[in-house]
Amino acid sequence: MNVTRRRRSLTRRGLLAAGLGLTALPTRADETLPEAQKIPQAAAEYQTTPKGMFSCAVCTFFIKPHACKVVAGDVSPTGWCKLFDLVD
Repeated sequence: MNVTRRRRSLTRRGLLAAGLGLTALPTRADETLPEAQKIPQAAAEYQTTPKGMFSCAVCTFFIKPHACKVVAGDVSPTGWCKLFDLVD
C-alpha cells in the first residue's frame, strides 16, 4: 500500500473517531477494540443488509465469521454500517 493511500485511510478513520467521540479506531489490520469500547450497532447505523455492493464481508474491520473490530455484537457478512472501510 502506498503512503498516500495509507494516509488517506488513517485520516478517514480519524475523522470517524472524532465524529463519534471516540479516542481511537484501530489503524492496523490486527488491532481490535475491547468489546466494552466498541460502538453500539445503533450508533454505527448497522443494518443486516448490504448498501449496494458494499457489505461487512469486504470491510477492513470485519472478522470472520460474525464479528467486527469496532462495532459491538454479532455482525453479518452481508450487513453494512456507516463505519464501512473498503479493503485497500
